[in-house]
Amino acid sequence: MHNSEQTKSRILAAALDEFAEKGFAGTRVDEIARHAGVNKAMIYYYFANKEELFTDFFRMEMEQLKQELSTVLRRNPTSAEGLTETMREFLAYIESKEKYLRVLMSGCILSPSLQPQLFQLLDLTTAVGLELAQKADQPSPDSMKDALLNELFTGLLPLISFVLLREGLQKNYGWDREDLTQRFVAGWLSQHGGY
Repeated sequence: MHNSEQTKSRILAAALDEFAEKGFAGTRVDEIARHAGVNKAMIYYYFANKEELFTDFFRMEMEQLKQELSTVLRRNPTSAEGLTETMREFLAYIESKEKYLRVLMSGCILSPSLQPQLFQLLDLTTAVGLELAQKADQPSPDSMKDALLNELFTGLLPLISFVLLREGLQKNYGWDREDLTQRFVAGWLSQHGGY
């Protein structure tokens, strides 16, 4: 990796940490620069503003997610056990992106200008859901609007909410992590399992 790529990567990593800690609106560019070990001008060399920095980071994350979803599609589980195992593996991947999801969700709520990133993610997960339904010979939704709403409210948002709230659920209710995960996966699959 070239020095300029390393610098840009450090800036993106620092931005994610700052966004996750302070929210999109509360993060200041000079704090990102300090955290990355660069001057503020260096950030503006790579990015016009915070929104562009976030959008660039989002693009990078989306490419990784596309690769992960491609792996999920190739598995094509046919049994309930295989589907559950695939979902657990995908959930583990989503959990590794908790900090990013925290930033995405808080940013979309507080800064409507960031909502297109959430909708791009929704488009991607809806397309994957439709492809999985087709492979499983499940009926397709009557319209793309139905598919998007189904994905948003029974697929994507519950998945993100679980990842962001699981630790709190464990602490507040004293639930075992494994039992909670198992119950979520079973419930998610029953609600979202097909179109």
